[in-house]
Amino acid sequence: MRWLFIAFGGIAGLLLAAIAAVVLLFDPNDYRDQLAAAVESETGRTFTLSGDIGWSLFPRLSIDLGAVRLGSGTGFPDRPLVSAEGLGAGLAVMPLFAGHIELETLELRRPTINLIRNAEGVGNWQLDRNGGQTATGSGGMTPPPEWLAGLSLGGIDLSDGRIRYEDQTTGDVLTADPINLDLGAVTIGQATSLTLEALIRRGDAQWDARLAGDVTIRRDGSLSLRDTTLTANELEISEISTDISPTASGWRIHPLSAVFYDGDYSGDIRLQTEAQNMPLRFDESLNGVAMGPLLAAFTGFERVTGEAGMAASGALALSSGNPPLASLTADGEFSIRDGALRGINIARIIRQALARLEGRTPPPDTATPETDFTSFTGSVSVRDGVASSDDISLDSPLLRVRGSGQSDLVEQTLALRLDVNIVGSIEGQGGKTLESLRGVAIPLQIEGSWDQPRVSVDVARVLQESQGTRIRERIEEEVDELRNRLEGLMN
Repeated sequence: MRWLFIAFGGIAGLLLAAIAAVVLLFDPNDYRDQLAAAVESETGRTFTLSGDIGWSLFPRLSIDLGAVRLGSGTGFPDRPLVSAEGLGAGLAVMPLFAGHIELETLELRRPTINLIRNAEGVGNWQLDRNGGQTATGSGGMTPPPEWLAGLSLGGIDLSDGRIRYEDQTTGDVLTADPINLDLGAVTIGQATSLTLEALIRRGDAQWDARLAGDVTIRRDGSLSLRDTTLTANELEISEISTDISPTASGWRIHPLSAVFYDGDYSGDIRLQTEAQNMPLRFDESLNGVAMGPLLAAFTGFERVTGEAGMAASGALALSSGNPPLASLTADGEFSIRDGALRGINIARIIRQALARLEGRTPPPDTATPETDFTSFTGSVSVRDGVASSDDISLDSPLLRVRGSGQSDLVEQTLALRLDVNIVGSIEGQGGKTLESLRGVAIPLQIEGSWDQPRVSVDVARVLQESQGTRIRERIEEEVDELRNRLEGLMN
């Protein structure tokens, strides 16, 4: 036994001496050029390391690369694809003997990603190791190697990051700056916590966005989000549940469900990052959504309130050089109940027009005019950002409105042609009962901007036509009565 202990002691001493020798004699900075050359060989891009490379061997293998810079490749401006002021990670040594790779928290200090689509429509993220364009093929992304199944990561701590996307074919620029990411301990196939915050800018538009929930990273490169909430300015989507999977030309987000302004949302989104203009295709539906807050989040003001159900499918280009809505092509339908049209009181407009016609003082406008309704439905066809409908239908206890029209979603203008029928009494609402117009279609035109539409109605023509119609009806009644009397005398 004494010899056995001596043998083990000798082996341990040799290991300690070897570790000490490596720590004392090995300097990773001596291999800086070889490391950079290896990365350049694998990526086909320039790779530089700045500052000293720090490391330790036991009980944890850790490394700090300092500042790093990976170029964009030939055919692109001299801006790196990826750079960071510092990159550090630790690796537990003992689990390696059991075939497990346990990384400690990965620290990225002020990382920057520059995504560039050049004038030929090629992205700097698409280049292979030889500098040519990557062929995606029908098989999509190559599955990660088998050893990835045994990988675990203590987390990712990313602070003051930046992503910049530039499309040189259109001049479009999108930035996310700053970006802060806090990702919990990662094990392939297991859920972990995720918090991502970013300030996103595109032209004059700006969104303060935050994503928080649970994420699972799978071996095939796909992600799943569960119990996740997304906020962007006034927009809020909660209880997000979805799978994000790589495809041959981009990504697919499906199945997708969420709670969206008190309603249920479901969708199927396909983003083609490898295609020209980066098209996005969607097939979505909403049920029970609060229409007022939804419109306020997207447009900044409420024009329609009520509980809505909607369904739409279509596509738009995210990188065409024009606002994405200008390329929107879609078909959909909507149904809103128990709501109101804000900014317009159709009954008061008709009363005012009639009062002016009769030489009376029109009733005054209210500070917040609106038209209540029990049902508001229609179908919508959108072509190149212009929405049109020919089956607009609005019902209330007082009015029946039918019509058609269109709206430019980019310019936020509209032009509607409506027929209004009075089916109830407006006595007691500050005006005279419009018995003379009951049952007569009153043409109403609404034009102009969303926030300040112009409304016009020709009551004089309607009265003239209705009176002429009633005179003709009376004459026909008299003729029929006279005919009946003559037939009685003849018999």
